[in-house]
Amino acid sequence: MDVEKLGLKRITIDQLKVGMFIVNLGRSWLSHPFFRNQLKITSERQIQKMRRYRIKEVYIDPQRGMDVPSPEPEPADSTIPLPEVSREGAPPTEIPVEREGLSFPALTFSSTVEDETNVSPAPAEKAESVAFGEGRIEGAEENLLFRRTPCATPRVDGAPYAQEIGVARVIQEEAHSVVRNIMNDIRMGRSIESDRVKRVVNNMVDSILRNRDALVSLTRIRKYDEYTFVHSLDVCIFCLSLGRHLSLSQEDMLEIGIGALLHDVGKMRIPSHILKKPDTLSLADWLEVRKHPIYSLEIMEASEGIPEQSKQLALQHHERYDGNGYPFGLKGEAIGLFGQVAGIVDFYDAITSDRPYQKGIQPHDAIRQIYERSQVEFNRALVEQFIQCIGIYPFGTLVLLDTEEIGIVCGVNPETLLRPNVLIIYQNSKTPCDQPFMANLAEKSEQSQWYKRSVIMPLDPRQWNIRIEAYLSHIRRNLNRELPV
Repeated sequence: MDVEKLGLKRITIDQLKVGMFIVNLGRSWLSHPFFRNQLKITSERQIQKMRRYRIKEVYIDPQRGMDVPSPEPEPADSTIPLPEVSREGAPPTEIPVEREGLSFPALTFSSTVEDETNVSPAPAEKAESVAFGEGRIEGAEENLLFRRTPCATPRVDGAPYAQEIGVARVIQEEAHSVVRNIMNDIRMGRSIESDRVKRVVNNMVDSILRNRDALVSLTRIRKYDEYTFVHSLDVCIFCLSLGRHLSLSQEDMLEIGIGALLHDVGKMRIPSHILKKPDTLSLADWLEVRKHPIYSLEIMEASEGIPEQSKQLALQHHERYDGNGYPFGLKGEAIGLFGQVAGIVDFYDAITSDRPYQKGIQPHDAIRQIYERSQVEFNRALVEQFIQCIGIYPFGTLVLLDTEEIGIVCGVNPETLLRPNVLIIYQNSKTPCDQPFMANLAEKSEQSQWYKRSVIMPLDPRQWNIRIEAYLSHIRRNLNRELPV
């Protein structure tokens, strides 16, 4: 197989001809005169308009339009053999590409489908002109993360957890049904029912705005054999939770929610034997997996009523801050805010989930990994906001306290991330509590001013044979009472 079967080529504006199909205009969606970033060139006037807007490079898809004229025949050794790529521990395979007189950046293939192992830097710098997003995350005072407007103010829960959790469960079940139907429709070649998607995401936005923890707590309930459905829903919930934390407007939250719920629909075009493969992926399989963001965009483009920002999120959720992501290798601020949010959340949910080829890690370990990768794969400011949003010990983390008690984290204190609210379920390692009760780890002793309880370490629920979701009813009852101060 030839690597050119990836399908896309980067060309200069001088090489652009009538009949070519552009998939990337090399500019922010708001900084060029065309309605879409994808279009077929039908006249020289379009090319001249691009020149006036100083567009210098574009990506084309030769399978949907004209190709760049071929030079002399390729040497006999231009075919590249396909090595096996293991998900576990295999070094990345780098393939420099020289075609049609153009020098492409070397393509680096990570050893894991979800981009969860260490990524080797590409030997050639990706073109920074390839910019789909208008999000600028530079100075903390000026960027979207910290901007406060009348439509973007810190929100206070309008409903207690105990009241919202029942509503959230109904919303989650409806959303799960919608995602399943969407995936099945796409397999059958149908388009997305955008009105149904908007309705369920609106309900999720309303729930997150009423109470930040209710829907998030339900992400702990997962089924091994439904990863694609549950993952899409969980990514949507976490994106909405982070969107609320960032004080995004309700309209922005709707758009980020739609994009997150649909971000992986392109996987329905990938053969299931590749997605469910339990051990080794061939390079050919891995190249196919890397196309799913583009497939997602194409499916969303073919459906009416999907917001442009939502499409951008789906296309960019595997791009990485250092330029080593895919499908375009966008770098830094070239990745839009929604794409950066989805990249962090998608990575977090993926590595905490059980899948055919790996067991999920615990949430606190995932937080540590994300923080270690910040400013390399992820934007540091946004990562810190994500950690403030879900906590160093996220909802549902099992923890051992210095009192020998064991509990479940069920609420984050953004000002003191090491001191969450914890449902105490064991008096010690052998004695369960007859009545689990809530403890606020920020509470101090009146006599000494020392904290009454502190986390010593997180625990793995599987080793203790504890089902976190079995305690949701206890969390509901206890959060309905006033926490100690």
